[in-house]
Amino acid sequence: MEQLARNNLSDQLTQILGNQIIRNELKSGEIIYENKIAKEWGVSRSPVRDALRKLEQKRLVERTNSGSYMVTELTAEYILNFYDTVNIIYQYAFSKAAINADESDIKGLKAALEKLEKSLDSWDLDLYLEGVTEYGETILKAARNPMVEKIAMELMSSAERIQYSTLTILPDYLKNIVELIRNSFQHIVDGKPEAAARDFAEFAETHKEINLENVAGGQGSR
Repeated sequence: MEQLARNNLSDQLTQILGNQIIRNELKSGEIIYENKIAKEWGVSRSPVRDALRKLEQKRLVERTNSGSYMVTELTAEYILNFYDTVNIIYQYAFSKAAINADESDIKGLKAALEKLEKSLDSWDLDLYLEGVTEYGETILKAARNPMVEKIAMELMSSAERIQYSTLTILPDYLKNIVELIRNSFQHIVDGKPEAAARDFAEFAETHKEINLENVAGGQGSR
């Protein structure tokens, strides 16, 4: 087992456990045992507890009635609530980005889109997540609303998790996703806020339906 650096143990564990949840290595509804993680990584329970609190803020884990932590379940209710929320936030953000984006923002969006195109060529889901996260973060900055940006960033890890779930269920949809993002980039460059907002709405609706069908089929993310 790789040893953690002694500095920022809780941050390192937050990233490690967060990535395991996003990639479904820690399953929906799975209980996380502090002692097990501490032993596995050769650390005390204190940084593990700190990491779990940070993951709770990211909505990747939640407290059980017994006071332990479990991976947040991807239920139908959770998926519906998540997409109701991000639709409001990101349709606004995409619209504002089409109005406010400057040369630096466009450059950042283009660089993220290039990663997405490359992920499509190699069918690399990790590169896709990196690119789509960078794209979303740049959109939020270009919207020029720090309050909206802060709220959306708290949901970013959950967004990565659900997108990874979507592409695991239906990998061929990756082409459609990249096409929608490509369209949104052009609409932002062209200064078309309503079209950019519609691109995100279509992106979100398809993700939502795929995951709802998966939950209805009794598979969830287990």
